[in-house]
Amino acid sequence: MKVVFHSQVAAPSLIGRYRFAEQRLREAGIASEIRTGVDASLVVQPGDVLVSHNWIPASVRAQSGARCFGGVEQTRPENLALLASLGFPVMEWTTVENQDGALALFSTWGVDRLILKRSFTGGGHGFHVLTSNQPSYCEWDYARDVLCKEVNPDCGKVFKAELFAGKLMLGFVLKKEPLKDRLLPNDPCPDGARQLLTYREDKARPDDRHRELWEFSQAEQTAFENLSTELTALGFGYVSLDLMRKPDGQLVAIELNTGSVTTWWSETFPFVRERFASALLDLVKEL
Repeated sequence: MKVVFHSQVAAPSLIGRYRFAEQRLREAGIASEIRTGVDASLVVQPGDVLVSHNWIPASVRAQSGARCFGGVEQTRPENLALLASLGFPVMEWTTVENQDGALALFSTWGVDRLILKRSFTGGGHGFHVLTSNQPSYCEWDYARDVLCKEVNPDCGKVFKAELFAGKLMLGFVLKKEPLKDRLLPNDPCPDGARQLLTYREDKARPDDRHRELWEFSQAEQTAFENLSTELTALGFGYVSLDLMRKPDGQLVAIELNTGSVTTWWSETFPFVRERFASALLDLVKEL
């Protein structure tokens, strides 16, 4: 058996994580290799274990003969439905057939704001706020993009749980303000969505003004690890679960990121690569 670590981009922080895990595997007598800059289909042989930072195409999973753990290309409706099917609480969301169906949600849900989240976007680029009195509305993919209510109109914090092989790797919080405090007044909505005050005032990488480590409760951590175990059984690898806290205190999932999870910040904490290597070794030993 050989473990193949894969990433299309050789980010230094990710390679550092992989090299640390390689050493742990080597000490246990398990061969491994790091492959970057190529498609996942070109790096595995039958009997290998593939751990990819990216989405692994279904064709690779079906034909390679390797045990694959990595991202799965899914729309937002698909990954929210998956979380719900695994018993994990998710935000209230829906899809609509047309713009009229979306506008009707203001009345149906009794809200002043709707959140539109597009599939296959990252870094907040697919996040839009719609209000009932806009002069115009943007277009979106009605089948693949979701509309949702605010989880908590009085709290904009987003909690993140990074998971791998049944273990919590890292917990942190993004210190965002509520949407009601970020909407630009007298907004003409030039792109068909409300403009927001920027989360950060500059383009530098965020620091402790914007995010910090977060200690989840034991019950929350157990729920995350149970979810991660289920996802691992389905062939998912390192994932990032985005959550918000309802007014009653319950955490609900708002997004599941299964590929290309950012590593530059998490890898500033040595315990993350320790946890990753330990979880991977346990996983490989059980195969």
